[in-house]
Order: sequence, then structure tokens, then C-alpha cells
Amino acid sequence: MVTKRQSIATKINVILVGISFVILIFSATIIYLSSQISSATDKVVNYDLPEALNSLAMLEELGDMNSNLLEYLLGEEEEQQEYFGNYEEFIRFRDLIPKNIKENGEVDKVMRLVEGHKKQAVSQVFEVYHPEQERNAARKINNLLINVGKPLEELLDKMKEDEIADVGSSNNPLDVINDDLPGVQYYLELVDEAGDMLADLDRFVLDDINAKQSFFNNALQFESYLIKLKPLEQKPQEVIYLNEIERLFLELKEGGKEIFDHYQTHNKALATKAIDNLEHQSFNVAEDILDTLSSAARQKVQLSMTDLSIISRNISIVLAISALFIIGLITSVIFYARKTIFTPLAQVTTAIDKLRRGERNIELGNYTRQDELTDILASLQDFQIELSELDQLRASEQKIQTELLTERDNATQSYKQLKETQSKLVATEKMASLGTLVAGVAHEINTPLGVSVTMASTLSANLKQFLTKVKTGVLSRSILEKFETDSQQSVNLLESSLQDAAELIHSFKQVAVDQTSSKRREFNLLETINEIVATLHHKIKRTGIKLSVEGPENIMMDSFPGPLGQVITNLFNNAVLHGFEGKAEGEIHIRFSVIAKREVKILFADNGNGVEKENIKKLFDPFYTTKLGKGGSGLGLNIVHSIISDLMGGSIHVESRIGTIFEIKLPLIAPEKKEDNNE
Repeated sequence: MVTKRQSIATKINVILVGISFVILIFSATIIYLSSQISSATDKVVNYDLPEALNSLAMLEELGDMNSNLLEYLLGEEEEQQEYFGNYEEFIRFRDLIPKNIKENGEVDKVMRLVEGHKKQAVSQVFEVYHPEQERNAARKINNLLINVGKPLEELLDKMKEDEIADVGSSNNPLDVINDDLPGVQYYLELVDEAGDMLADLDRFVLDDINAKQSFFNNALQFESYLIKLKPLEQKPQEVIYLNEIERLFLELKEGGKEIFDHYQTHNKALATKAIDNLEHQSFNVAEDILDTLSSAARQKVQLSMTDLSIISRNISIVLAISALFIIGLITSVIFYARKTIFTPLAQVTTAIDKLRRGERNIELGNYTRQDELTDILASLQDFQIELSELDQLRASEQKIQTELLTERDNATQSYKQLKETQSKLVATEKMASLGTLVAGVAHEINTPLGVSVTMASTLSANLKQFLTKVKTGVLSRSILEKFETDSQQSVNLLESSLQDAAELIHSFKQVAVDQTSSKRREFNLLETINEIVATLHHKIKRTGIKLSVEGPENIMMDSFPGPLGQVITNLFNNAVLHGFEGKAEGEIHIRFSVIAKREVKILFADNGNGVEKENIKKLFDPFYTTKLGKGGSGLGLNIVHSIISDLMGGSIHVESRIGTIFEIKLPLIAPEKKEDNNE
């Protein structure tokens, strides 16, 4: 009898249909409750909440507008623009309040009050009082006090003191009575009137209404005393001083008149009174209305949220009942699936696991059901046969792998030997740099030492001649003076040459210390590059190649000066060896500058032969050189790249158009990932 095939997929579809039916009922219930939530939230979101939030925002903007007016009176002119900005925000919040609420009439009333508030603020405050005019008046008064008032008082005091000193110097009593004593009196009066005029200016800024009249009355008194004083002071110097007093007085008088004409002190009082009226009228009324509106809107929001809470509780009950039903349904589905699907599949899985571990003679069960499990069983029997054949293939493969591992070990050994060779070549490059440094020291220091030796010999010969003349008694004054002059010149030149040699030795010593180690320290970039360049000049001294350094004097770095010197040296050697090959002259420029707060850019450029486009990408590769077998190791630029990228935490880029340009970017403070004390 043929058993009817029962597909596992069919069983799963039946289960899924049952679950879908349950989900449909659950969804319908949720949709109904969601419609109730949507209705309640629509009222809150579209009406109650916008009314509550925006009425509060309008109340806040209204308070800010009133504060803007008060701060404007304190001299903050930008508060005028803030006032209009807050007014626009007030209008924006009004537009966000729904138009069809029953409190719309109250909102319109507030709008009319605020609009009137704005118009009065413009006409009675912003157009009446200007803080800049007050500050200008204060500045002008201060300038008059410093540049006019003070010099005028000092000059009057001086003239008064001179006049007092002259009292009694004449033997004629009439001169004392008719000239000296009136002069002293008039100077005292002028000092008093000048002080009163300056005080009147200060009183005017403080809103003293009588200050202006007092200023001009004191000016009139000053002029009268000055007229009386002029006939008494006829000496040329006194006439000059009186003319200067008159000039300063006229400047003070004109400055005061200009202040009185352009600044009205009572405007601030008017503006203050207007702000007080606005606060007690339209501001308080509008504030009360908005406060009432926001309170009522908050109450409506609370009522709506209560309705939402009730609906939410109903949803929780429905979800709890649905969850219990679904848990029961899922438990039944799991039990059925375990019995009819998962248990047979576990037996099949066990068989597959045994096959995977290498067991090839296992007994597979025989299922009588006509479903996918029967097909899996047949496939496993075929798979068992194929695995036996595969085992034979693996034995052959293992033999091949053993041979490959042997070859890999040989290749690894060759690679280690290659790395050791590379390390030795790098060390050779460092020694070559040190040799260049020593050659530079010997060449540069030879000149000042040669001059020193010559001057010492000359000084010794002159001294012997001088001592001979002293002993023979033929010494004369001219011979002594000549010996003194020659000796002084020789000593000066000797000191200068020895000083040059000492500075060169100090510079070369610092470069040598840096280049024989990779110690980290703080250094001045310009000084360090100049010290490095000094060790290289001898290579181009008798050629047409020029080397220049350009950069700020105040760039300090916390990095590795020794490796930096090796970078500059290698780039220099590369330029001389390759860039200017076949050329009698050329230029090398080293320029640097700070391009960010913590980064410096160094440009090393030459106008030499350049690099072929296809070779640009190979420049930093190890052992790449066009001078192989001719003195080039191919490691110079590779070492440069390693130092900049790995040790100093920077980057290097090369371009070749007219000559070659190496662009180096380094952090002012090297990263801490490298050991600072590596030798």
C-alpha cells in the first residue's frame, strides 16, 4: 500500500494560517483602540498642546521685549534689534496657535496690546534716546578734560606761580600794586573759572539743567579776566603763554558748545518714563491675559492626558489577554513541531555529526513517512559513500601540504636573511651620514683655525722683534705705538677666528649628538636646520649649487632632531647625486612654516633634473635606485619615509615638475607611541 506523501511545508502552512487568524483578531482590536487614541491625541497635539506651549512662549517673548527696553536704557544698543527679533518671535508663536479655538478673541486682544506696545516703544524710546550719543558726549568731555582742560589748568598754574615769584622783585611799589598783585589775582580767577567750566560739563551729562548756562557764564568771566590780564603781561614769553591760554580756552568753549548742541540729557528721562508707562499699561494687561490662557490650556491638556491614560489601560488589558492566548498557541505549536519535525531532524543531525567526525559505518534509520525527512535520509546514504572516497583524496592532499610547508619554511628563512641584510644597509647609511658630518666639521673648522695659527705666529714674531728693540735700547714711542696697534689687531682677529671655531664646534657637536642617537628633545627648528646645513656646505662649496633655508625663527618642536637631520642629509645627498647630475649649477631651497596649531610643513625643493613620472611611486621603495653599483644603496629615501612616518608621526609627499619637491608634514609634538630613548 502506497503511503500518501505529507509535506512538512504543508504542516507548517497550516500552523501559519492558525497564527495569522489570531494575529488578525488581535490587529482589529488594536486598530479600534488606536483610533480612539488618535482622536484623543489629535485634540492634544493640534489644539490643547499648541495653545499651552505657544501662549507660554508668547508670555516669555513679551517679558524679553520689556527687558530689551530696560537694557537699551543701560546703553546696550544691540537690545533694539533684540526687541524687534523678540517681537517677530512673538508673532510666530501667535501664528502657531490654532485659529478656531474659543479663546481666539483673547489672543487677538493681546496682539493689539503688543502692537501698541511696539509702536510706543519705537516712537517714545528708540527714536527719543540714543545710547551712542550719550557715549559720544562722554568721550568728547573726556577728550576736553585730558587734551584741553588739563593743559589749560597746568599752564595757568605755571603762569600763576611765575607771577607770584615775580611779586616783590621790583623795587618800585607801584609795579607791585598795579602789575604783580593784579596779575596773581587774575590768574587765580582764570584757574577757578576753567575748573568751573570743566565741572559744568560733568554736571550737564548728569542731567543738571543749569549746567549749560553756568558753563557760558563762567566762559564770559574767563574772557573778561583774560582781557584784563593781557595789558599786564607784555614780555615775549608771557605773550606766547597768554596766546596758548586763549587758544585752549576757545577750544574748550567750542567743544562745550558742540556737546550742548548735539546731546539732550532729558531724552533718557523721557524714555525711562515711557518704558514705565508701557510696563504699567499694555505689558501688565497682556501678561495677565497670556497667563490666564496658558493656565486654561494646561488644564485642558491634563484632561486630555487623563482620557489617554484610560484608553492606554484598556489597551494593556487587551494586550495581556492576547499575550496569554498567544503563549498557549505557541506552546501547542512547539509541542507539535518537536514531535513531528524537530525530533526526527535531531536524529538526522546526530548521524551527520558522526559522519563529520570520521565514522563511516553508521546505521541510518528508516523512516516510513513520505516527506522531506525521507529525502534527507537517502541523501545521507549517498553522502556516506562520497565521504569514503573523499578520505582517500585527503590522504593525498596531506602529503602535498607537507611538501608545501617545507617550501614555506625555506622561504621564511630567506626572508629573515633579507631583513638582516636590510638592517645592515640602514646602519651603513647612518655611518655614511656621520662620515659626511665629520667631513663637514673638518672642512668648515679648517679656515678659522688656519687664520688663528697665522695670527698667533705673526703675534709671536712681532713680540720677538719688540723685545729685541727693548733690549738694545732703540725703542721709540712710534715703535711702541705701532707694536701696540699691530698686536691689538692680531689679538682681535685671533679672538674672532677662535670664537668662530668654537661656535662651529658647538654647532657640529649638537648635530653629531643628534645624528648618533634618536633621542627626543625640544629644539628650535630654524637653528637645528641651520646646524645641519652647515655640515653639508662643503659638498657644494666649489660648485654652482646654492642652498638656502627660509622659515620663522620661533618654531619650537618636541621631536627627534637626530632623525630629522638624517632626513635633511639624505634629501640633500639625493639632490646632489641625482638631481644635479650633469649640471654645473642649481638651487636647493628648504622652506618651512606652521600650517596648523600643532603641525609644521617643510618643503625641500630643487630645480634639478626631476624624476620620471613612472618612477615617482617607486622613490620610497627599499633598494630602488638608478645608481645601483655606482654608490647608491636604494635605501636613502626609504629611510626618510620610515623616519617621518613611523618615528616622527608625519607624512611625506613628492612631486616632480620643474625639479623635485618633497613636502613633509610633521606634528610639533611627536607622538608617544615611539620610545624616546632609542639609540
